[in-house]
Amino acid sequence: MRRHLSALAALTLAGSLAGASLAGPATADSAAATAATASASATRVAAAPQSPLAMKVSWNKVVRRGGAITYTIKSTNKGEWPTDLAGIFGALPKGASKARVVGKASSSLCGIDRKELFCIFDTLKPNRSTTVTVRVWLKNSVKGAVASQFGTYSIDVPPGVDVTNEDELERLDLQNEIKWKSYRTKIVR
Repeated sequence: MRRHLSALAALTLAGSLAGASLAGPATADSAAATAATASASATRVAAAPQSPLAMKVSWNKVVRRGGAITYTIKSTNKGEWPTDLAGIFGALPKGASKARVVGKASSSLCGIDRKELFCIFDTLKPNRSTTVTVRVWLKNSVKGAVASQFGTYSIDVPPGVDVTNEDELERLDLQNEIKWKSYRTKIVR
């Protein structure tokens, strides 16, 4: 997902630069301002987090109809700095009758809304990890296989940003930092 968003941002930037060059006569000042804006935008899009998270998931590969799948998600800070904002997003499988977070660290905040999981971790120091356990109960009518997706995010908050202000948090571009992975479970009789 990150590759697609980066490519889209690069195309948007290239289009805006091409449009600006066609719109009017170029002067030295406007060319310098456009180049500075382009390099700042490209730097923002290409910047990787300083505290990337590695994710390891263990889950039931085979489950009986109407059974439960237990996902254990372990996130480890592989960077050299503590995390500012970090956590897990998850899309739980279709056909789930209910889902619960059954295990987490006391400093983590987790919630499930319909079929989506969202967790925010406390600060993770380098090479430290935290684990979240989620149990999903399936309906008896579910057949074949089900899939779920989980992804971690780690965002470096620049100095001076107020994390309690929604407008400033939206500018951090959270969706661009999520690394999604898919996990399938086979349903048997």
